[in-house]
Amino acid sequence: MTPLFARITSAVAVLAVAAIIPAAASAQSVQSFYTGKTIRLIVGSSAGGGYDTYARVIARHMGNFIPGKPGMVVQNMPGGSSRAAANHIYNVAPRDGTVMAAVFSGIPAEPLMNPKSAKFDALKFTWIGSAARDSQAGMVWHTAPAQTLQDVLTKEMIVGSSGGATYDFPMLANAILGTKFKIISGYKGTKEIGLSMERGEVQGNAGTTWSSIKTQHTDWLKEKKIKVFVQYSRTAHPELPNVPVMLSLAKTQADRQALNLAFARQDFARPYVAPPSLPADRTKALRDAFNTAMVDKTFLDDATKRRLEIIPLKAEEMIALIEDIYKTPKDVIARVQEIINVDAAARKKKNKKSN
Repeated sequence: MTPLFARITSAVAVLAVAAIIPAAASAQSVQSFYTGKTIRLIVGSSAGGGYDTYARVIARHMGNFIPGKPGMVVQNMPGGSSRAAANHIYNVAPRDGTVMAAVFSGIPAEPLMNPKSAKFDALKFTWIGSAARDSQAGMVWHTAPAQTLQDVLTKEMIVGSSGGATYDFPMLANAILGTKFKIISGYKGTKEIGLSMERGEVQGNAGTTWSSIKTQHTDWLKEKKIKVFVQYSRTAHPELPNVPVMLSLAKTQADRQALNLAFARQDFARPYVAPPSLPADRTKALRDAFNTAMVDKTFLDDATKRRLEIIPLKAEEMIALIEDIYKTPKDVIARVQEIINVDAAARKKKNKKSN
């Protein structure tokens, strides 16, 4: 063997060993990193609402399936339809796997719907998964003059909004379909909207989830204090066969496309996200832990006690759906943006006058 050949052989051997060592050490490094640490789970809404309830149950269990078994604490960061939390996760939070967030289902499409206020690229987030696929719906108090979807075409319905679907859905329905929702903004979450309905300040919530209605307002449903009057899914939820879908009012294909851009969020009703550019091994650890928790008996028993519907979606499935949203025709996106921008300008002008 020549000296040159020996050196080449030795170098190849060293490279081969070097390639094996990181792979073997990677799993260990994840465990070492998370041992003794705490993961902050930021919730983009106020305490007590549906997103918060899901997040707190998940926080009690998910850490058990991450190497090193870190603790998990919940921190509420309401504001801007979860944009405050999403902007924080994307621009401020450390990119090391110690922070993740539960955000509104509309966040993936937010850069398309509200490009000026969404300071993030949804395609660059580290998506962890979704705890549920849900049917968005609207509920109305039993004494309100408008009780059905057809009623809202001719009668005003006063609805509370905390942003997200509670605002986007009725606002777009007004602009595209001619409904007569009067939207009262400024609520921190669906819990506060519910309290306002009970006090008679508003008549309904035109964009919450069926699972939240079931979870938070079981007694109201039994006592018939509220009525579910609309769904925003393409087809009726099996538990709501007689409740009409909003898309039934669409008269043109362009109308359907614009509404579908807003309604697509239902396939990932409870999304969880981490900052961009996380180390690959920690990304895998978080996703694996989330997926494992979603089928764990102890977790599912805990979720059942709190009437939480668990229909998980893996990160890969979420990413495919989000990529599909970004294939929406540009003219459809422009139409939705114009509606939102005109409405935002009108509200800003109104606020200035009132001050």
